[in-house]
Amino acid sequence: MGRREKPRTLMEQNRHLCGSICLCQLTVVLSCVSLIYLSVAIYMPSHRAFHSGFDPRPVMCQTVRTSDVNNCNWASCGEWCLTKTTGFCPQMHVTVRQNGTDLVLNNCTGLSNVSCPPADPTSVKRYNCNQGSECDNLYGVFNCSLGHCGNYSERFLCHYKADGIVLNTEKDNMKLNGFFECKKSICTKIRRPFSCDRYCSKITTTAMNVFLMHEDNLFTGECREAFALNRADGSEPGAPVNMTEVWHEDKSGGALLASCLSVVRVGNNSLRATDCINGTVLEESLIPQPYINFTTFWTLYGNSSRPLDPRGRFLPPQHSLTIYNQSRLYINLEGCVNTLRGECHDFRSTHGRDGVNQTAQSRFPCYYNPDDSFMAVARFDLGKTLRELLIATVVPSVLFVVSFVTLVCITKYVRVGDDGKMKCTLCRCCGRDGEGGGAGGGRDLDDDGPGPESLLMNS
Repeated sequence: MGRREKPRTLMEQNRHLCGSICLCQLTVVLSCVSLIYLSVAIYMPSHRAFHSGFDPRPVMCQTVRTSDVNNCNWASCGEWCLTKTTGFCPQMHVTVRQNGTDLVLNNCTGLSNVSCPPADPTSVKRYNCNQGSECDNLYGVFNCSLGHCGNYSERFLCHYKADGIVLNTEKDNMKLNGFFECKKSICTKIRRPFSCDRYCSKITTTAMNVFLMHEDNLFTGECREAFALNRADGSEPGAPVNMTEVWHEDKSGGALLASCLSVVRVGNNSLRATDCINGTVLEESLIPQPYINFTTFWTLYGNSSRPLDPRGRFLPPQHSLTIYNQSRLYINLEGCVNTLRGECHDFRSTHGRDGVNQTAQSRFPCYYNPDDSFMAVARFDLGKTLRELLIATVVPSVLFVVSFVTLVCITKYVRVGDDGKMKCTLCRCCGRDGEGGGAGGGRDLDDDGPGPESLLMNS
């Protein structure tokens, strides 16, 4: 039985040795490749982050200008860090400022949230005036290109004067290029630039004394009092304070208007708002009743000249908090990501709104260099950078060292015998010559018969 098991044991040993050698060689190669790649993806960015001079405390950024160009020399976000950004190339500029005031409003009733989302001009209904009588009954403002017209009046209330050439949609369909006011099949060109307001829900103003703007939403309600949780200090970092009353419906003499980063309901009769700025008090008699539209509200808010806190400590005006008027915005210090999941398109949509067409500007936490206004970044976390650096250094290094040492040991202690099979010379000390092999590898450990030495002694 022992003699039959011996070939299988040697075969298994050869397979184990070959598998170990292949696995260690593969691990060494992959570890080397990983170390080379991580030097660009982790090591160099980590070194740059720790020596960037950026303040790890977040401040607030607000997008003031966004442009999309091709073949640019810089981009706010690139999809691959190993190559130069080409094609999709968003360029964003932001205002950098300190954080505003966090608010708590108590004893509120009639809380509501009115939304006015941006309208998408590309989603309007389109007409092909090159096909017979399809454009015989057009009414409103249309954006046309070679006879293909989109109905802007579906989404916008436009203020314009049509004083250009008059065209017939049936006879002059190919001349329809630009903006036109159309009545049935007769379209008059709008030559001068004009403005449009998107259609929004009405804002209820009856028995409302708090109006908090959040992105393209407006929170309204009738509240008793408002408390601040922190105090601003101009362009220097602010400081937390005990709950301090900053507005009271009976003492302040008007409705509270402010612009905040976020507004959430707490329970049934409270609101919690963060980063509130441009706080103003507006006499309630100046607010139209019972409804107003967003355009009227924006006008009232912009023309209000009575600040909530003249000293600028609570809900201060934005200009008093400004650190840098304009800086380039990058997604991180490298200005690129390696996920290849369309992350830059998402970054453009969330951080690239610059307030065109009376829409809300993107507003988000960011990081800056106190000594350089050139750039601000949306992502900067030294703790996360340190963790990624440790993992990227320890894991491939340990795998490389262990695999390399294993290969050196295999080179030293594994030999190929005359029969073409690998044998472990280190196994001699264990007396397992049949499995590991040695200089006298011809002896069978499972042979119960006497060896040559005993035969000579008996003779």
